[in-house]
Amino acid sequence: MKKVIALLTDFGYSDYYTGVLKGVIKKINPDIDVLDISHGIPSFDLLPAAFVIDKNFRFFPRSTVFLVVVDPGVGSDRKILLITHAGYSFIAPDNGVLTPILNQPKKIVRTLKGDRFFLIPGKIREKQVSTFEARDKMAPVAAYLSSGVDPEELSIITSKFVLLKGYSPIPEVNGIKGGIVYSDKFGNLVSNISGNLLFTALNKSGLSRFKVMIHGNEINDFYQTYMDGSRKPFILIGSHGNIEIAVNKGSATQLLDISVGQPLEIRFY
Repeated sequence: MKKVIALLTDFGYSDYYTGVLKGVIKKINPDIDVLDISHGIPSFDLLPAAFVIDKNFRFFPRSTVFLVVVDPGVGSDRKILLITHAGYSFIAPDNGVLTPILNQPKKIVRTLKGDRFFLIPGKIREKQVSTFEARDKMAPVAAYLSSGVDPEELSIITSKFVLLKGYSPIPEVNGIKGGIVYSDKFGNLVSNISGNLLFTALNKSGLSRFKVMIHGNEINDFYQTYMDGSRKPFILIGSHGNIEIAVNKGSATQLLDISVGQPLEIRFY
């Protein structure tokens, strides 16, 4: 089976940034397939990027290398991670964007070392010289990794890394505290609370009903599909497995004036 590198960035679709990443990768490893997950992550927004990689990496072939570039700290002293987990590899800045992978019990976390596999030296006069580290550092490493270079040649094991605040929900006695981590083009608001967590906690509480409290709104209508709902906000479990707030043929994001990062609370009653 042909190996795959999958790209997830906030580069958008109007600039050359994504195209040149693919060029760098194919120049090093012409036999690799390069697939796009998305380049529409809002600029510098780590929460939705973490959500997208969390909910989608399992649908790709084993041995896929994921290059995840949402990097508010480009050019700073932050490290670049190379993580292996469940047969997959992940390369990204050490800024929390890979929190869901770092939270897995079985993973090996490394940081890139030296500049042997970079397009340009890592430092000149103790300063970072690249304003495009995805092209100059991460893409080449992903290409060499996909071509069979051992991770030990590219990186060293570390136990220190950044975790993203606000990605993991907090169960309480009669509810769950969480937040919005993703908003899609249809205006559906996706939380960080899974349906499994919700119903497990609800059964444990001994109560039978739940409602969502968010931004001064109380939402207690729960449906199986978008078509079952109405033109007012309702709750459902999306294909990703998490609790969503949606509006039938409308935008919950616009109707409620809510964006990614907004806290929410599920209360049992």
